[in-house]
This record gives sequence, C-alpha cells and structure tokens, in this order.
Amino acid sequence: MNTNELTNLLNQGGEAAAKNLIGEYGWMFAAAFVALMAKDLLMNMVSGFVVFVGNEWKNDEILYLSGRKARVIRKGWFSTVFQCEDRGTSLCVPNSQLKHLTVERKLPNGHAEFYLPKGSELMGPMKVEIVDTPAKKK
Repeated sequence: MNTNELTNLLNQGGEAAAKNLIGEYGWMFAAAFVALMAKDLLMNMVSGFVVFVGNEWKNDEILYLSGRKARVIRKGWFSTVFQCEDRGTSLCVPNSQLKHLTVERKLPNGHAEFYLPKGSELMGPMKVEIVDTPAKKK
C-alpha cells in the first residue's frame, strides 16, 4: 500500500476506511464481536456487584467448596478468591462461575457427632438371632 492510498483511506472517514481495509461486511463482524465482549464484561460486572454488595458471603468466612474447606479471602467485582486449607493454595473463581460451585457452610447449631446419617444408621446395629430348626425325621 503506497502513501497515496493510505492518505485516501484516512480522508474517507472511519467507516469507509474500515470497509476498504477489512471488506464490505467485515467491519460489521468486528463491531458484533466488540458488542458481545462488552455484554460478557457487563454480565461479569453485574455478577460481581451482586457478590460484592450482597451479605451472603463475608470475608474470612469458612466454607466448603465441593467438599474442600476454604476461607473467603477477597470479594471483587470480577472474581472471588478463596484460600483452600487442604493444599494451602488460593482459588480464584470468576463471579459468573460461582453459581456452578457446590458451596456448604456449617450451621451454628451443627454440633452433632454425625453428619446426615441415614435413618437405619440412627437405630444402631441390627439385632441378629440364631434360631435352631428341628432336625428332620428319617
């Protein structure tokens, strides 16, 4: 591309220059891509706002994420950071993905020795009696 063509593109304006550089409909594709990225960014910000402002989780709260004991370290606009105690690592989860986690917390009255036993387990071991059968006559 020589300098005359470049000067002509700059003089035509933004939309015309974009049409000449990336084709007749390529600029629409680029605009749609930017719009979808903006939508995704906005959805992540809304999810982050709900977590950040909401009182559901507090900093330094102990939770169980899919069975792993974790502490909430930081709640942000785009992600939430947990410290996992089993491996001593931190886990950064995008706020839009928090709804896919299995999150548990201990209840304040949860001082029981057992954890959600089945009904038969509460009854104790099953009582077994041996019954003699009479011998058959020949």
